[in-house]
Amino acid sequence: MLRISGLNAGYGGGTVLHDVALTVEAGRIQAIVGRNGAGKTTLVHAIAGLLRPYSGTITVSDVDLAGKPAHRIARTGVGLVPQGRRVFASLTVAEHLRLALAGRHNPMWTVGRVLDLMPRLAQRLGHRGNQLSGGEQQMLALARALLTQPRLLLLDEPCEGLAGEVASRVREVIAGLAAGGMTVLIVEQQLHHAIQLADRIAVLDYGRLIADEPADGVRADPAPIEALLSIAQRR
Repeated sequence: MLRISGLNAGYGGGTVLHDVALTVEAGRIQAIVGRNGAGKTTLVHAIAGLLRPYSGTITVSDVDLAGKPAHRIARTGVGLVPQGRRVFASLTVAEHLRLALAGRHNPMWTVGRVLDLMPRLAQRLGHRGNQLSGGEQQMLALARALLTQPRLLLLDEPCEGLAGEVASRVREVIAGLAAGGMTVLIVEQQLHHAIQLADRIAVLDYGRLIADEPADGVRADPAPIEALLSIAQRR
């Protein structure tokens, strides 16, 4: 579903991502873990079209999207749940959902379907974004992304700042989406969040992928990945 090769990207002429290569199979959950500043969000933004790479390829279903505008990438089936949720403070839940679905014909994901998946939002349809809890905002950001009809879903630290029970519910929803065939790329700072969800876990350090391992092996023995993260943290 997603293949990245030789990806270099950054800001203002400075390079953050260095020759990143990654393959994510359809229907799988790929986690990228790393400390703050490792380049995780930069990678997500490059895939989603919010940042134009300096070089390299980003293909989704064999279509090269590197450097394409964000709206064109979204139309190919790439959905984004950004770090910090970024819901509109003055819009109601219902308005967020209507906007996300506008102009889409015969959608697989409908407002009714996302409300069935996240029933708490159905109780908050008339509430504005700034009246929602952190967990409700995260559910809204996820629902909004699903209404764009993605085949590949990008999630940037979706459990950040959430209470344990709420974070568990978010992970449950993400796991259900993958079980239904959606491909997921999730970036996390904390290994323990990623390890509960992913099929594979990669480590990003100073913009370079330094490991990419099956999650089953990491769950059985997390010490090698923890050691890599510890080394990255001390640099």
